[in-house]
Amino acid sequence: MKFSYRAVTAGFAVLLSAGALVAGSATASAQEPGTGASPEAGTSLACPDHRWSNHDGRTGRFFKSNSVNIRTGPSTGCTSLGHGQKSHRVRLNCWKHGVGGTWSHVQDLTTGVRGWVKNSLLVGGGANKRC
Repeated sequence: MKFSYRAVTAGFAVLLSAGALVAGSATASAQEPGTGASPEAGTSLACPDHRWSNHDGRTGRFFKSNSVNIRTGPSTGCTSLGHGQKSHRVRLNCWKHGVGGTWSHVQDLTTGVRGWVKNSLLVGGGANKRC
């Protein structure tokens, strides 16, 4: 049986394309386990996310509004541990990319709750130091 170089090459290209489509559709529909949220490109999401450190350390009243969710990870798909209030004192620890933008790890010094808050909900845009 004789095979032409062009036929074999074309067949191989079709197989590669089909494999990429299958892999791409599986990736596109992937959700993070336990979160119901799809990660953004280049973002590793985990609930809870314990990968943070106290690089920033600034304290003050950083919640822009009342009832700001403090979450187990940098996504609205992560569980809320409590709610920050405008009157609460907060320590900013560090920031990282999460679902829908950047998030800061904080400690609400009034209640003791530690977790992640989306930077758009914090006065000044959140922590200055990356986790």
